Order: sequence, then structure tokens, then C-alpha cells
Amino acid sequence: MARRLIVVGAGPIGLFAALAAAERGFAVTVLERGQVGAALRRWGEARLFSPLAMNLPPGARALLGDLPPDDALLTGPEMAARVLEPLARTPLLVGRVLTAHTVVAIGRARMNRTDYADHPLRAERPFRLLVDTPEGERTFEAEAVLDASGVYGQPLALSAGGLPARGERAVGDRLIRDLGGLHQRRADLRGKRVLLVGHGHSAAHAVALLDCLAREAPGTHAVWATRSLARRPCVEVADDPLPERQRVAAAANALAADPPGHLTVERRATVAAIAREGAALRVTLSGERAVTVDAIVALTGYRPDLSFLSELAIEIAPSTEGAARLTRAISSITDCLAVPKVVARDLASGEPGFHLVGAKSYGRSRTFLIKTGLAQLETILDALGSAA
Repeated sequence: MARRLIVVGAGPIGLFAALAAAERGFAVTVLERGQVGAALRRWGEARLFSPLAMNLPPGARALLGDLPPDDALLTGPEMAARVLEPLARTPLLVGRVLTAHTVVAIGRARMNRTDYADHPLRAERPFRLLVDTPEGERTFEAEAVLDASGVYGQPLALSAGGLPARGERAVGDRLIRDLGGLHQRRADLRGKRVLLVGHGHSAAHAVALLDCLAREAPGTHAVWATRSLARRPCVEVADDPLPERQRVAAAANALAADPPGHLTVERRATVAAIAREGAALRVTLSGERAVTVDAIVALTGYRPDLSFLSELAIEIAPSTEGAARLTRAISSITDCLAVPKVVARDLASGEPGFHLVGAKSYGRSRTFLIKTGLAQLETILDALGSAA
């Protein structure tokens, strides 16, 4: 009888893991809380920095047929529609990808996290998952579980120290938390005052979009609050092998270094408080600076949701909230293209048969790359196969 394997999440790593596991003879089920590629669909018009060839597992092009060229830079929604949806319909996966299935909790059958922790006996009991489905609650069991649920649904707070700013929770529905939301609301922001918070690559995309919007619609004004004191706040990689990443970062830094009249840059700034002021929002920044805006674009990063894993004896890194052993193995790496090859013990979770994979295994670290995730998947699946 084939070993049962459940994959949580139908993003790129989740579906690629399911395909590779099915090819190895596992009885695979994918549980996705939304739709296939849900997180990528929230990228809006932003393109992946890496070309398509770096984002496909071996054999995918032959399997899927009509795909863009290897050097194509797809947007998130294009990746979902052109690659992931067709992949979910291939013979090995058709009927195995269950959407609108939200994993509520994962544990061991008749064991909690304190029973035989770090003991091989735990591997003798299957994993048991409680899942919300369109037909109500249902339980699933499997000998192995890969959690590829990502981090995109858990945005980090705005204030210094990672805590919510005063008033942030009360206006949470007013915050734009991803690039897709910003693209969707572009027309609504014409002629408005917008606060952008963050200085990563998502913020770099956002400031370029706001600059274009202000040039199209006079009266639009953006305030860019960045924790960095640097004149060019977005990290640029010397001789960057990913031209799109270099282009986006350089364009944002050029705006920061010489802001046009419709852009104000507040450096070494974090959000201290937010209050409603009629239809507007009064935002107090660190240093007692204050701005009144119509919208806030909060692109401060994301964290993994570990709440449904509380009964598993897994090792979590205190710094990144990702997989502890992987975090230790790549702790000195700052560029996603420089992540070294790791071995099976670096990818072990502490719970036999369970692995965090993809972006979730990196937690808050921003060095994840699909290409690297694919290589790590191969190591994990080889280890699971040898343990059968």
C-alpha cells in the first residue's frame, strides 16, 4: 500500500512537491485553503525576479506543454494561471488538489506533543489533520506531511519592535497589505495622500507604482517611511544576476535619493500610532513626526502561521520562526542566489515525517528562492522514501 502524504498549500512549492511525491509512488493529497496559487494572485502586476526556467521542476515543460519561454518573467497571477492551474489538472494530480480546505490542526493520532518527544515511537503513529471543508469538518490521516502553506497571510505589524502600533488593529481594514491590493486600488488612490511603509523589494515596487500614479493624476502625494537611514534604502546586489531585481531596486533608490515633488521620504521612521481623523488617517511616526493620509500601504514583511502545528514536536528558529535546523545552516546568507546545498539533517523538523517546505521553512527570512526550494524538496522526498 502506498504511503500517504499530505501537502498543505497549493502554491508553487506545494504543487511541485505533490507532483514529485506522486512520481515516487506516494498517495498524495493537497489541501489548499483558497484557490490554486492564491498567494501569487495577490502579487498584482509585480513580476518574479527569476526567469521561468528557474521556477520549474525538471520535466515540467514537457508535462505542461504550452508555456512561455524560459527567460519569461511572469507576474504572480500569470504563474498561477499558466503553470500551477494546468499542473493541478495533470494525470498525477487531478482530483488530488482539494481547494477551500483549511487545515485547522495537525497532530499525531492519539499523541500530543509531549508523548515520546524525540523518540522513534512517534513515527509509528500517523499524522491526523482536522480540516474545514465546504461540507464541514473532516479528518485526514497520512504517514508524512509537508507544510507548504507559505507566509503571505500573516503580515508583520507596523511599529518598531514588531508590535502593532497604537490604533493599528482598529484600522486594520484600511491597510493595503500586498501589491495586488495596491494595484486593485490604484484608481481609488488618484489624487489622494498615501503612506508607504517598508523598504524591501515589495516597497520598491510600490513606490514606483505610486510615482507613476502621481505623474498621471496631479494632486496624488506619497510619503515613504523607511527604517533605513540610507539615501538609497533598498538593498542592491553588486553585479546582480537577476536584472529585474536590480531594475526594481535601482528605480526605487533613485526616487528616494532625489524625490520628485509628489514624494516625501521619511528616513529612520516607524509607525508609532494611527488614529482616524474623519475619513482620513492621522499617522504619528517615530521622532514625533506626523502625517495625515487617505491610505496606508504596509509592506513590512510576513511571518509563518504556526498556530495549527502546536501539537507537533517541531523545532522552530527563535529568530526567523522558520525551521530551526535550516535557519542554522543558512544563517550567514543574505542573498537568495547564494544559499548553499543542504543535507537531509538540515531539513529535518524534529518530528519524523513532517517538514516545513518552501517559504514557510525560511520564516521571516527573505532569502527564499523557488529554485532553492525545489532542490531542498528533492532531498526531503529522498529522505522520506528511504524511511518507508
